[in-house]
Amino acid sequence: MDRITAMNAFVRVVEAGTFTKAADTLDVPNATVTRLIQGLEEDLKVRLLHRTTRSVTVTPEGASYYERVVRLLADLADIESSTRMSQGKPVGKVRVEAPAAIGSMVIVPALADFYRQYPDVEVELGVSNRRTDVVAEGVDCAIRAGEVVEQQMVTRRIGLFRFTTCTSPAFLKACRTPATPEELRSCPTVGMVSARTGRAMDFRFSNGDGTSVDITLEHRLVVNDTNSYVAAGVAGLGFIQAPSYAVGDALKAGTLVSLLEEWKTPDIAVNVLYAPNRYLSAKVRVFIDWTIALFDRHESLRLS
Repeated sequence: MDRITAMNAFVRVVEAGTFTKAADTLDVPNATVTRLIQGLEEDLKVRLLHRTTRSVTVTPEGASYYERVVRLLADLADIESSTRMSQGKPVGKVRVEAPAAIGSMVIVPALADFYRQYPDVEVELGVSNRRTDVVAEGVDCAIRAGEVVEQQMVTRRIGLFRFTTCTSPAFLKACRTPATPEELRSCPTVGMVSARTGRAMDFRFSNGDGTSVDITLEHRLVVNDTNSYVAAGVAGLGFIQAPSYAVGDALKAGTLVSLLEEWKTPDIAVNVLYAPNRYLSAKVRVFIDWTIALFDRHESLRLS
């Protein structure tokens, strides 16, 4: 039995909570993970996990073993990482999760630059508006826009953005231009579904004296994807309030025009997060550093 492979499988089972999820994150058959854990228990002559048809729980001996194995695997990763970094060659797969809009509009268009710098690193990018369980799903790092609810994760702020209220020039000519946020109530609008609540988000504003206004609107169209949302604005279906980084190109091209600019929207933080009990390997570190630099170059996302 490969002891290191078995230890890694054991850690993944504990963190994922099931053999099936652990097998998925390791990209091996479920039977392989079962065989590795059984071999580990036989070799150690101790039960590490309690198994039922529905769940897996850790025995007291397993919990103690887990804490030590995590540190040992981190030390081994440190050794490998230091060696590879000394050669300037981070290698391997990095599993990343990002919001759909940031993934498709910011990260993917710039990935050619990352591969030029790190040709031996493979990026597996999951783009979704759902909240991924980073530990259970074996994700190396996740990019989050807005509030971070995972309190136990290591979190690093990498960017900020605001929302821009806009529509197409043709629509603006045909519709009375609202002078205040309240006047949007009598205008056709398009709503964006919140991944957290499953409902259309309010339009949010804040003027120069700090007054905040949240406007709940009756939309003529509601979508759950930022690309479709921006397309609806460009198509003249109504007023939209979209992330600044998502509409920057359309504003420059003139296919969208902004309004209510004196009413700013609150800053939305973008963070990268990862599990605290996992060593930040060279491949993950260079991806995070590259992402930070990418956001810093982006006029609608940089922190300063």
